[in-house]
Amino acid sequence: MEQDVTLLIAAGEIDDKTTIKTSCETAARVVAVDGGLKHLRLLDIAPDIIVGDLDSASESDVVWGRENGAEIIHLKEQNSSDLAKALNLCTERQWLQVQIAGIEGGRMDHQLGSLASISDAPINLNIKAELADTTLTRINANQHHEQKFSGTFSLFSFGQSVVTLTGAEWNLKNEIVTFSTKGLSNQSEGTIHIEVHSGDSLILLTNKK
Repeated sequence: MEQDVTLLIAAGEIDDKTTIKTSCETAARVVAVDGGLKHLRLLDIAPDIIVGDLDSASESDVVWGRENGAEIIHLKEQNSSDLAKALNLCTERQWLQVQIAGIEGGRMDHQLGSLASISDAPINLNIKAELADTTLTRINANQHHEQKFSGTFSLFSFGQSVVTLTGAEWNLKNEIVTFSTKGLSNQSEGTIHIEVHSGDSLILLTNKK
């Protein structure tokens, strides 16, 4: 994991406990996003911070975290998700390299809400999320992303992004990408280059299988 990475553990499904444990050990700090605290307690890894409205974290889990030195940041307002609150905290404290786990499974609106929180997060954050069979990378406007990758990948924007893509089976040149199937299931056998010229952040999903 990159240096000075902040690892956010959300309340969704996490199947690969071994990888999460390794990620916790190498991260600069571990933040439990509300109910994500349950995952850490099962691994007996106390977070540095617990953040959220604390409506899905059990009282016993919160007490366990506090007794093990976690800072409790109780944010009651309901205008943003707990993940959005955690991402805003990263910006406030200038923790700019962010890795996220635990955003899969459960209700579809929660999953879409997690993706929307990532898309809408402050643009100074470099965000990645490890999913069961996919790695998610957020690419901001006026940013160039280069990645060696062989396999299937997809591009989505939750708004409208002007994108140039090279190194793929279907390239783009200053084309508009939205929340549609236009960027679905592209192929690469080498290095992909993505530039978001303007508009909203882009979500890159690279499949592991």
